[in-house]
Amino acid sequence: MSVDPAVRAALDTMEERWAREQREQARIPREEAYARVDEFLLPIGPETGRLIHDLIRQGGLKSILEVGASYGYSTLWLADAARAVDGCVTSLELHAGKIAAARETLAEVGLANRVDFIAGDALASIHALTGPFDLVLIDLWKDLYIPCLDRLGGKLAAGAIIVADNMLFPPENADNAAAYRRAVRARGDMDSVLLPIGAGIEISRKHG
Repeated sequence: MSVDPAVRAALDTMEERWAREQREQARIPREEAYARVDEFLLPIGPETGRLIHDLIRQGGLKSILEVGASYGYSTLWLADAARAVDGCVTSLELHAGKIAAARETLAEVGLANRVDFIAGDALASIHALTGPFDLVLIDLWKDLYIPCLDRLGGKLAAGAIIVADNMLFPPENADNAAAYRRAVRARGDMDSVLLPIGAGIEISRKHG
């Protein structure tokens, strides 16, 4: 399903920035890259973005939770799809500067009214939310994936989908990614599958 042209242009700009930053990170020591991590885009990438966009539109998933917005690349995909189904996105992000940048981009493409940002600790924010959510994207520090899953608890609608990013790349995430996959598959109320799309995504669907 097609993306709004203004949104597509904004995504193209962010993808170009991502490519530049990847080249820069390849030239600098790893320790420097880690120290500057908040400067860089940490996007889900176009393949994952497109898949989530299609899931929302085809499934009519109106209540969407984004756990980790970074500079708003994934938020653009989510918000454009939400507009198509008259839905809304709740986006959790710790870094105020990233929220400001994401808000500016969303306003430029006419999607500001589709996203409600909540600044602060993701675990505390999830705990305070009521839901129910039809789709959840989890894309923050990987050691927080299982605590996020635990706190989602009864906040998922019947048939809700959870998409967890970075299941296959980068390799330093391997232990946390494997632990998350074991945790979500051990739940008795969800079916789950690993897909080699983008950096690898685990897609889990709540029964019902």
